[in-house]
Amino acid sequence: MTEPLKDPTAAFAEELAKQLPVKAAYRDVVKPGAKQAGQMVQDLVKTIQLALAPLQFAGAYQDRLRSFIDRSVRGIPEADRVSPPPQILGPIVEGIRYEPEGTSLDGMFSELLSSSMDATRLRNAHPAFVAIIKSLSPDEAKLLISLADQPVDRVSWSSYDKQRNFFDAPVVEQMAVPDDLSFPENISVFLEHLQQLGLVQTIALKAQEPTFAGGAQNGVRHHERHQLTGWGRQFICACTAKKPAE
Repeated sequence: MTEPLKDPTAAFAEELAKQLPVKAAYRDVVKPGAKQAGQMVQDLVKTIQLALAPLQFAGAYQDRLRSFIDRSVRGIPEADRVSPPPQILGPIVEGIRYEPEGTSLDGMFSELLSSSMDATRLRNAHPAFVAIIKSLSPDEAKLLISLADQPVDRVSWSSYDKQRNFFDAPVVEQMAVPDDLSFPENISVFLEHLQQLGLVQTIALKAQEPTFAGGAQNGVRHHERHQLTGWGRQFICACTAKKPAE
């Protein structure tokens, strides 16, 4: 009797699981090691099937996905490999559909998948990080990685309108900009967006300094620092190969 054709998603999931020698992250003295590893492979197949179930993809995308997953797990010691949570794997698989291979955002997706499959890094992998990566521009990704090494200090000045008793929006006077940004003139907008995402915070380095002209106050100078929040540090740990500076 001819066997029924296997569902393409199930077949692809089994193929990927065979390529990835995932071993048990636990030690069960009752079960033989081979049975543990076999069970982990079955768990991985189920996880991949669950993540890919809503998706339809052509052969070229299958090749892209196969290469992406293989690259994501290659650096994980076999003893530390675990099945990725479907709520992370599924959105990542969907996300890379629209991201060219080799970009900074593609690298973040890959590192997040690695974190979610590494028992030693799994605590840093949060499902919300997938949506954050999708919302970043390439320059914002580069800026985040730069902030992991050192914060960005900014000096700005707000003019004072005496008639309205109102300070205008600050104008940047000094700010260190990472060298590899494609649009360095947009750094203030990038920082504002990263702050909205909860990844970056702005702190005052010292009290505001009033400035004067002709014996009257004409403005105020701000000294601020942009640095990663705790959430931002966890994002960097999970989605890049960097460890944020203390």
